[in-house]
Amino acid sequence: MAMKVIDVSRYQGEINWEKVKADGVQGAMLKTVSTNSRFGGLYIDQQFERNYAECKRLGIPVGVYYYTYALTKQRVDEELTMLRKAIAGKTFEMPIAIDVEDNKLKSLSKAALTDLVEYAAQTIESWGSYVMVYTYTYYWKNELDANRLRAYDLWIADYSGKRPDLECGMWQYTSNGRVEGINGNVDLNHCYKDYPSIMQRTGLNDFRSMDRNMLKTYKVGPVSAGDARRIQALATELQLPCVEMN
Repeated sequence: MAMKVIDVSRYQGEINWEKVKADGVQGAMLKTVSTNSRFGGLYIDQQFERNYAECKRLGIPVGVYYYTYALTKQRVDEELTMLRKAIAGKTFEMPIAIDVEDNKLKSLSKAALTDLVEYAAQTIESWGSYVMVYTYTYYWKNELDANRLRAYDLWIADYSGKRPDLECGMWQYTSNGRVEGINGNVDLNHCYKDYPSIMQRTGLNDFRSMDRNMLKTYKVGPVSAGDARRIQALATELQLPCVEMN
């Protein structure tokens, strides 16, 4: 069964996340970075920190997306530098998404734009993050080389009322949704993958470091010499501290 996921930004204002959760929302994608001359160029969404903190407080699985205007590799790097600043020290149960939809990007060839998206995705992956590409159906079919991006989950926007005939992790099916706790419209999505379980299992999106910080110290034993070696080997594989005591 698909998860009910919303995606939000400063446009939704100050959200009452307790009401959002009570209305059955099971996950949220938060806008992090975009570009706007009103805010001095590249900026971090003004509601991002509060939205993140509220989702964590209430146990709502959370991921992020950033809106790209990059026409060059240099600009991709600048956007990613701001993105990394925004997400530093945070953990995410949902993917990190690259929002590729702006009309300005259509000035690039399909190959050139795909090069930039692929470069951004590979860079985010190098941080130990789970990457997703967001766009809408026409853009995916006409402006991007889908074959080259199949390594990454697709988050597709399509408001036709019918699920697109595309393999996707999430489908944004309306921009006119209504959810308790949010004034005005909000994007609604069907999420088809259990991303929280994926992050827990793989340790992506900084879940490994979070889990290590939550560990308590346990004394195991007495054990045989053979069992002690096996415990030590397992701890080494999991990158966990293990001290042999006499």
